[in-house]
Amino acid sequence: MSSPTIAQHAGVLLCLGLLSANGGAAGNPTETDADAGERLMLSGRYPEAVTAFRRALVADPDSAPLRARLARALAEDEDLDGAVRAYERTVALAPADADSRTRLAIILTRLDRFEEALANLQIAVELVPDHAWAYDVLGKLHFREGRYNDAAAAYRRATEADADYGEAWFDLGQTLLRQTDLEGAESAFGKAVAADSSDARFHDALGFVHYKRRDYQAAAGRLVRAVQLNPLYARAHFNLGNAYLRLGRRDEGSAELETFRLLDDQERRIRSLKNTILKTPERAELYHDMAVIFGQRGEFEKARRRYIQAVTRDPNFAPSYHNLGNIQLRNRQLREAMGLFRRALRADSTYAPAYLSLGNMYMLRRQPEAALQSYRRGLRFDPDNSELLKRAAMATEALAASTGGK
Repeated sequence: MSSPTIAQHAGVLLCLGLLSANGGAAGNPTETDADAGERLMLSGRYPEAVTAFRRALVADPDSAPLRARLARALAEDEDLDGAVRAYERTVALAPADADSRTRLAIILTRLDRFEEALANLQIAVELVPDHAWAYDVLGKLHFREGRYNDAAAAYRRATEADADYGEAWFDLGQTLLRQTDLEGAESAFGKAVAADSSDARFHDALGFVHYKRRDYQAAAGRLVRAVQLNPLYARAHFNLGNAYLRLGRRDEGSAELETFRLLDDQERRIRSLKNTILKTPERAELYHDMAVIFGQRGEFEKARRRYIQAVTRDPNFAPSYHNLGNIQLRNRQLREAMGLFRRALRADSTYAPAYLSLGNMYMLRRQPEAALQSYRRGLRFDPDNSELLKRAAMATEALAASTGGK
């Protein structure tokens, strides 16, 4: 698939309501390109953020902070090779930038370039001996490679640098579990919870230790808290289901395990799509498919961002415009939703779901005649669509009522 042209991108952004009257990215006309890039990042419009940061670098090509911002935008847009190049340029300009070296190491790890990642992390902790984050990432790299003693040592250095670093305590606990040190793991997980009681993973991990100790009542209490904090965390449902079964609460246990199976399947599909995107980041349908899963999970902001990534890669990808319209409809942005449904039909005039949604919008506006026309157009391309047939009948009745049966 060829890359979208600048004109195609402009059409995409206009239909999404992201262009101002003068043709630029919507926002304060006096803002700098760097500020525009940050604003675009916050709204999930990563390709435009990349463009904004590149414009800023034209005026200041030797700015390490701007290079780092560009690298972050490229990473969010799944251009990992581009992000690596940008971060490498960043640390060349600012060799003592330990944060950028740590971010670079994370991306290199995703690309399975472990030795390069390790080298950058070692430099980061040499530059900043109390860099807790760098030590935690270093521990994750060792853990991934099965070097549990090295991982535990790195995590301990992270917690020594920051005693309230919940993630590092959690990671240390996971490593100690692999080393069958239940007492040490329990202590580490307890410190993770104390550092951040809002993280479901920490409660789940502590509950799992209780489970391993066969204290099923204590495990269930901790795991219920994990599920309350994050109902989408599959592992917590799995552990809670098993704890309930051990307590003789079979119906509740079976229900939790069924929830686990559904969530775990979604998480597996998301991971698979992310891995495929690493190899073929230009395929719009991959971002669309991931967005659909996020929508099924009720994570609509994540879905919105992935749909935008889909249409910026293929400006004629009708399903993503349509689903973006549905998200806008959920947010009661009716005008924007209708515009996106129409944009879906400009991309693909045979896409029946968009005719259905557009017709529904007309019905909301009490325009049954326009609604009926939209439903009938959809039925030309999908004549057996039961929802279109039902809605067309409703529009016919509404139209007859509005005209007095004439």
